[in-house]
Amino acid sequence: MNTFCLVLRAAPTTDNPYGNQVEGALVHCWVCDNDPFSAVIKATFKVQQLNWEVLKLEESPRVVTEDDYLDKDIGLERYRAAQDEGMSLAFVAWSKDGKTSFGPVELAAASDFVLSEYLNEIATLKRKGRCFHFNAGSECTNAIAAHSIQKGAVLSLVARKGKIYGPSKNIGDTKRNKGRMTLTEQGVNKVSTFRGFCGKHDNELFEPIDNSLLAPTPEQIALYAYRALCREVFVKENAAALFCDSSAIQPGNKANQEVFDAMAEGSQIALKNLYAHKQKFDSLFKSKCFDNVRSVLFHSQQPPSVVFSGLLFPDFDFLGNQLQDLSDRNGELDLITFSFAPMSQGWACLFAWLTDSSQSCVPLMRSLATRVHDDGGLGDLLFRFVVSNCENLAISPTWWESLTEDQRGEITKAANHMADVFSLPRSDYLLTGLSNASRWEFNDVISNIE
Repeated sequence: MNTFCLVLRAAPTTDNPYGNQVEGALVHCWVCDNDPFSAVIKATFKVQQLNWEVLKLEESPRVVTEDDYLDKDIGLERYRAAQDEGMSLAFVAWSKDGKTSFGPVELAAASDFVLSEYLNEIATLKRKGRCFHFNAGSECTNAIAAHSIQKGAVLSLVARKGKIYGPSKNIGDTKRNKGRMTLTEQGVNKVSTFRGFCGKHDNELFEPIDNSLLAPTPEQIALYAYRALCREVFVKENAAALFCDSSAIQPGNKANQEVFDAMAEGSQIALKNLYAHKQKFDSLFKSKCFDNVRSVLFHSQQPPSVVFSGLLFPDFDFLGNQLQDLSDRNGELDLITFSFAPMSQGWACLFAWLTDSSQSCVPLMRSLATRVHDDGGLGDLLFRFVVSNCENLAISPTWWESLTEDQRGEITKAANHMADVFSLPRSDYLLTGLSNASRWEFNDVISNIE
């Protein structure tokens, strides 16, 4: 991760404690990030939190190192603070009367977002649950901690003495990593669980994939997709509930509220689309007709290193072309699921979607075929896709610890790319990166698309 230095020009708002004395300030910002654009957004948000209006970007972000500040006490102090905290600021302000001198000064961040309270609220919401079964009713009174990745059939394939590496749910880890995803060793019992089904419906509905290897049958493919979809609905419902009630955990700060309002709107748009897709899958299971399910299956005979279950509204393909506009508030977004599925010999990377999502999903698969034809490297391409788009995964400790520190860092960086709410999706995120890290190899492809 780089350290970017940039300068913002700002003016105090009416709520700023310096408002009666200060006319404006240059805010020198040190931000640890992988992307300069993201660094500007984060610095802008931080300055707004402190009740300053950002007027312009005075100096564009540049990569700096500690050597740049060896003879500059304040700069060195702020640079080192950024290494510890992820970001640091220094204000050089000028007074309204032209006489009083201010800065560089470090301002108290009384209106900062309280990360621990936010994470505690998320944990509370996750403990609640309901049954997402297509025939759920009053009898579904006890939502269990259902595994979205099968514990016995899948997690056991990558576990070492009951442990795997996965995204940490520990508040301390998240705080230490400045809100970014952290991969830690943890027990399989709590990995990938969500309270999205009652015990009866979870056992009955998913029996064809929990107790049988992927054949694949149309019903099995639909079940893998449905499980990923229901988990995402559960996650997004919690996110929407959290953001809509942000006043309970947020100080009354305009910048905080604006970003939470934006997150709430994004969650609601995603949730609306997820509900629409779930209704269609519900109808499939009620009718027991799976003719509208499309899929592409990549079969590997290797021992697995990473297992996963996820979905996304595909925005860019493997060539960098845009597939759909995710900011569209009115239309229905196409959706694709991807799952690890054990087979009689090896395992499958299984993509599935409904026919009315084919407008985006078929070009996505065709762009993958084009890349493989032109450059090869199917394993790298699929691994890059999974890591960049899925936080619901479990990693083999033996494999993870065999990687170099640089490889682990690159994988963690890719995993955090889509999780960073301050960064815009990059059209080229599937084009490069993570080469030769997974060593995934695939022998066969099974598809029901033309």
